[in-house]
Amino acid sequence: MEFCDKCGALMLPKKGEKKTVLKCRECGRERTVKEAPDYTVDYRVHHSPSEKIVVVEDENPDEEELTEDERREKRKEILEFYEDEETE
Repeated sequence: MEFCDKCGALMLPKKGEKKTVLKCRECGRERTVKEAPDYTVDYRVHHSPSEKIVVVEDENPDEEELTEDERREKRKEILEFYEDEETE
């Protein structure tokens, strides 16, 4: 694995190049290397709908702060809504 000198992010081989070039995923910096790195994909991660990220914006910011239990219940309702939508 190669990491960017500038930002520290993972550098990946750039496709379609005749010479071997590694490109940073974050800042786009490129670096040429003498030999092509040998990368293999061991496994892929598949996420269920309940593992996906749900962003909820506060509709009424002037409302009182919710307790942790109320927040948890609200998140549960939102996840159930999206799970029901995907099964239809």
